[in-house]
Amino acid sequence: MRGDIVIVRAFGGEPLVRRIWEEVGRGIYITTDTIFENLLAGDNKIQPVGFPREDIFKFDADLAAVMNDLVESGRWDWTKLVPV
Repeated sequence: MRGDIVIVRAFGGEPLVRRIWEEVGRGIYITTDTIFENLLAGDNKIQPVGFPREDIFKFDADLAAVMNDLVESGRWDWTKLVPV
């Protein structure tokens, strides 16, 4: 699962595309692509952020491509995504 791209329900319900760093119990640590690469290289100055598993969804390229437009228009629908 490490390195998988996912869609995360961030604070305030904002959808974000991120990478998985690690799964732990009921949570999943996620990060940006840049920080992911830094962590792989051994640079752990910036740590990944933990989210509840229920806020992590499988990546959907079609939805991700229009995500910002759907959010701005108020038509973003979390039920269209599959939980991890």
